[in-house]
Amino acid sequence: MDFKIRKYEPRDRDKVRWICCETGFMGDPVEIYFIGRELFADMWTRYWTDYEPEGAFVAEVDRQVVGYVFGALDTDRQEKIFEREILPQILRGFALKGAWLHFKNWQYLRRVARSRRRGEFNDPMRQVKADYPAHLHTNIAPPEYRGKGIGKALMNVYLNYLRERGIKGVHLVTTSRNKMALALYYRMGFKDLFRGPLTCYDHLLDEPLEKIGLGLKLGKGGQ
Repeated sequence: MDFKIRKYEPRDRDKVRWICCETGFMGDPVEIYFIGRELFADMWTRYWTDYEPEGAFVAEVDRQVVGYVFGALDTDRQEKIFEREILPQILRGFALKGAWLHFKNWQYLRRVARSRRRGEFNDPMRQVKADYPAHLHTNIAPPEYRGKGIGKALMNVYLNYLRERGIKGVHLVTTSRNKMALALYYRMGFKDLFRGPLTCYDHLLDEPLEKIGLGLKLGKGGQ
């Protein structure tokens, strides 16, 4: 399959938001568990499209964007901007756009609260960010474009972008359900940083789910 990787441009905004929502449930459409595409896309793409677009790259097939990789050089900075600038608007939109009326949304939020009480989000992120300060996430849609080498090409472009800037390490968080992506990450040299159960989706799945944090050192020789 012929494709090209290039820098994100403002004209790509609508398409990357669509891809984000089409892959929002571990590769499947977000509506499986959450109603409100605009809010979901704001949650997972707005920082990169509006605040750090230089860390975003897209894949094109026949001039159509079919995938992206978004990354932040400094995860602490990304989190501060998200909490200060983006999250308040998402919460406001959640109320004003009626997302709080949807049963699926309340069901999911209750389960997230339960997972938090169970300690499922107590990941060692302080140490992870110290050793692997950058992070990334990547998605491809429609599904027929997966497994064609696009994901690997996106990852390589972004990892080179980090190396050129002297970043010492990068991390990501995924789940045991994303088997194709996990295989790619391991082949590229990522190592497990933490694992733990994730039960907020157990009403939708027929097997236990693990959250998996992975990291890659970017020094000479990947050490």
